[in-house]
Amino acid sequence: MRFSLSQLHVCHPPTAYPKWDDAPSKSKCTDIMNNGDYHGVRGHVHEIYHEMTNRITSTGTKTFNDPMVPKLKLTRSEMTVTGLYLQHSSRPSEKVIFWIYGGAFLAGDSRGNLGIAEKMGMLCGADRDGEMRDIFIPDYRLVPEYHLDDAVHDVTLAYEYLIYERGILPENVTLLGISSGGGLVVLVLQALAKSRRAYEDGKIGSYVPMPAGGVLMCPFVDYTEPKGSMREYIKHDLIVNQAVYEEGIPYLEKVLGCHENRVRASPCYCDFYGLPPLCICVSQHEIVYDQTMLLAKRAEDHGVDVTVGVWKYMCHVFPMLCAFIPEGRASFKFMCDWIKDH
Repeated sequence: MRFSLSQLHVCHPPTAYPKWDDAPSKSKCTDIMNNGDYHGVRGHVHEIYHEMTNRITSTGTKTFNDPMVPKLKLTRSEMTVTGLYLQHSSRPSEKVIFWIYGGAFLAGDSRGNLGIAEKMGMLCGADRDGEMRDIFIPDYRLVPEYHLDDAVHDVTLAYEYLIYERGILPENVTLLGISSGGGLVVLVLQALAKSRRAYEDGKIGSYVPMPAGGVLMCPFVDYTEPKGSMREYIKHDLIVNQAVYEEGIPYLEKVLGCHENRVRASPCYCDFYGLPPLCICVSQHEIVYDQTMLLAKRAEDHGVDVTVGVWKYMCHVFPMLCAFIPEGRASFKFMCDWIKDH
């Protein structure tokens, strides 16, 4: 399963994507090359390894962290941000897409997402100023070797790295998550919102500002016992079929434990107050449809600006098939247009 979910870049030929408008000459610089290390990728790829000295945002349900509780001492490896930073031209772009790959928390990697992530950054450059957006794809720890909390910690720390170490303004960052990566987007935003409320209440001395928004591609956001479309649509979902369901779902119970813990860990049941605008893309006939619509409704009830795009008869994460099917291309453009508008 881990191998198959890491092959997204391999199976997406670079010539088979939606076409994008040419950017102005200032964004066309091609003198920085990646020397063929990442086949099919046009931009320059930086391998990130940075040891952070401070963590501002408290995260986690495993230890039920609270701003009033002294922070656990983190190891050197836990304070290290790794991943890939894809830069399109000779200078970094002003706006950045923070790309969180999926894989049911069991699989996925930054290298396997490079090709399609780069195309997203290129398409988002076909706007008024024409600047293609650089992509940051952080690594995060996976289950069953690690806990879901570890993934949330790693991604949140990577966001702080992007803001404070690379100097990207929060309002110029858009978070984008695929499937379980969509769940991580929401969990990170909820952690940031909780931290800001603690700051406003005088409980902590600082907080990390919100990004411009979050894009959720077929998000996996309910980690309780499977129900509704999560149980019924495995019969015809091409991505999450019966075999994947039986192999992957039991890990949630092993990692999270009892029902109460699984509710507490599920972003669709958490607090949405203070979150930035969200863009959601989903198929009406895929496994996460019910939980995605639940998340959209709860977010709107909490005052969040939510834009939802629904396609029929598509499988899970169908936008990733944009090189092959028109619905994938249409959904890809839908997300890119939203990013450009926000």
